[in-house]
Amino acid sequence: MKIILDDYDYRILKILNENSRLSYAEIGRKISLSQSATKERVQNLIDNGVIKQFTVEVDYEKLGYSLKVVISLKFKNDEFRRFIDDVHRFPEILSCKRVTGESCLITECVLKDSRHLEQLIDRLTSYGIPTTAIQLSEIKTRPFLV
Repeated sequence: MKIILDDYDYRILKILNENSRLSYAEIGRKISLSQSATKERVQNLIDNGVIKQFTVEVDYEKLGYSLKVVISLKFKNDEFRRFIDDVHRFPEILSCKRVTGESCLITECVLKDSRHLEQLIDRLTSYGIPTTAIQLSEIKTRPFLV
């Protein structure tokens, strides 16, 4: 079901996307709405499933995970299903997406160093064929449609 949003809703989403810790009063001030009207709109966005969750963005480098990589996976036989069942066993994998093309899955991972990457690749090869790309820099994050 498609949800119709107005300019206020889009502005609220943009503000929350930048900083989800702002109070309803602070958001309302930025878009010229009362605190109660802002709260009602945010609640409607939650109730309609437009806002799925509020999250925290972690600086993994400060935790010792300075290597970011993208790993695509091609699978042998029916190892795809086994990997899907086991993906939770890979804390290094931040996201895993099913894609079209040569690879079946694309993962985004954070690792401590090249040795950690080698260990992860060794673990992944029991499922399929990994292809690794090391992230040099981040150009754009947290996309928003408007």
